[in-house]
Amino acid sequence: MNFTVAINKFHTSFPIYLDQKWRAVRNLTKNPNTTGPLVNLSDYSFKDNKPVPYASRQLKRIQKHQEYMRKIIKLVGEIDFAVERHNRLLKEKEEQEQKILDSQLKPKGVLPIINQ
Repeated sequence: MNFTVAINKFHTSFPIYLDQKWRAVRNLTKNPNTTGPLVNLSDYSFKDNKPVPYASRQLKRIQKHQEYMRKIIKLVGEIDFAVERHNRLLKEKEEQEQKILDSQLKPKGVLPIINQ
């Protein structure tokens, strides 16, 4: 089966034509060209192990992932703060209700003793 499309005599293939069910069963990405060692690792290395410069768009990709990480940490912190605040407000409300119940008028006189 040939999944190429001719546009102005230029043949191209689309990742959408890949077998997506097979990829989903194996927990793979929809487009294999977006992740993996060919994208994330350097193209070469030096014998003396000095660092290699970033590949094209690799620095932008790293910065984008770091920005996502900062945003996730910020939002998780806000959610944790909101949950703690909500629990604290519920506790204060219960304490206020208990305080109101404790301050109500109490009956005067001797209460009858009931034998049990």
